[in-house]
Amino acid sequence: MIFISWNGIKSRLAEQGEFMRWVVIGDKGLFGSEMVAYLEAKGELVSRFNRSNLNLDELPESLAQQIGPADVIVNAIGFTAVDKAESELYEANTVNGIYAGKLAQVAAILDAKVFYISTDYVFDGGSVTPYITSAATNPQSIYGKSKELGEQLVAQSGANYTIFRTSWLYGARGKNFAKTIAAKLIEDGAVKVVSDQIGTPTWTRDLAEVVYAHGVNPFNEKIVHAVASGSGSWFDFAREVAATLPEGSKYFLSPVSTEEFPTAAIRPAFSVLANSETKGPIIGDWHERWKIAAPEVLAEFLTD
Repeated sequence: MIFISWNGIKSRLAEQGEFMRWVVIGDKGLFGSEMVAYLEAKGELVSRFNRSNLNLDELPESLAQQIGPADVIVNAIGFTAVDKAESELYEANTVNGIYAGKLAQVAAILDAKVFYISTDYVFDGGSVTPYITSAATNPQSIYGKSKELGEQLVAQSGANYTIFRTSWLYGARGKNFAKTIAAKLIEDGAVKVVSDQIGTPTWTRDLAEVVYAHGVNPFNEKIVHAVASGSGSWFDFAREVAATLPEGSKYFLSPVSTEEFPTAAIRPAFSVLANSETKGPIIGDWHERWKIAAPEVLAEFLTD
């Protein structure tokens, strides 16, 4: 049997003047915009879609005609307003669940890989050790349940799929915790941050690199925990953000409990994902990755 790697196929296509055809659905969002930038920096051919040029309420066959041809479809759309999802169940399930399944069906029609970006919130937070990819899901929020639905529908689609579970995303191109904390500190000089929810901050650039590696290599893994290494609380992350700001020591951060900071949605107390079960890249320690990412992520707050 002759084994030809996906990289070998890509190299052969390049020699023939052809390239892989990437499609990013949700190119304006926190991760989707990063994925597009990463692919374009690699010289890849990228088709970009969002609500303005693609109606996901259409049938898969119609969507396939509009999206294709494609080799890899990255589904980066998401209803990510965790608390808002509690009162907008239909919208959350439609975007995170139904559309995910439909895009996977489109991938099957086009004979393309489909990558679905999922979340640590599919777990209940009751573990005391990092969740492995085969751990039982048990989401406690509408948001988590809608992402679990998306995982299930993608797996049932018949497509060549990979589900990338990630957590606590931050990046330069959209709203996220790091920017929110920086703005709050600069405006008020102090902030209260939950200290009893443990997870792993992950840079969108690192997630894009992992996704890309799975696109150009025949890893064929069904679930990947694409998060940075290590763990910390939201309070720990906020301290790292504060330390990055000019005169960071002048800001005052107060740790509070989840009970003291009630929200509409239940967050997992512990949602650290084990990231070593993969043939692809493993992201380094989140503290170190933040130090590298911070100048770009917080650029608007670091200028004179």
